[in-house]
Amino acid sequence: VVSTQSTVSSGINAEYGVRKAALRSKPQQVISFEGTNMTIRTVTVMKDTIKMVPTDGTEFQDMVLGQEFTGRMTVREDGSLYTEGSLPMGKITTHRSLRDGKMVLVTEVEEVKCTRIFSRA
Repeated sequence: VVSTQSTVSSGINAEYGVRKAALRSKPQQVISFEGTNMTIRTVTVMKDTIKMVPTDGTEFQDMVLGQEFTGRMTVREDGSLYTEGSLPMGKITTHRSLRDGKMVLVTEVEEVKCTRIFSRA
């Protein structure tokens, strides 16, 4: 799955340099599942990051744009993933679903809503 950062980073006041670096890094994400855990591997020119996220509603912590994130991820009946959590500046939600073989990610932070479509490389 291939993606770049977008409007969300500017909407949550991420520093200018961080936003520019994220846009230029052209990260690749590989998402896989083992039981109730989702593994997200993010590969950029600068680093390779692997993280495990529980999908059973268990609270987890992560870093998002350099800020501490606390949230919960659940799998809905239709198979989509829903994450709800908080950052220092407020509530953030994400909803991942498959449409026509592509992953659609809708992220909402405060009044900013960003929809991204991921396709296989």
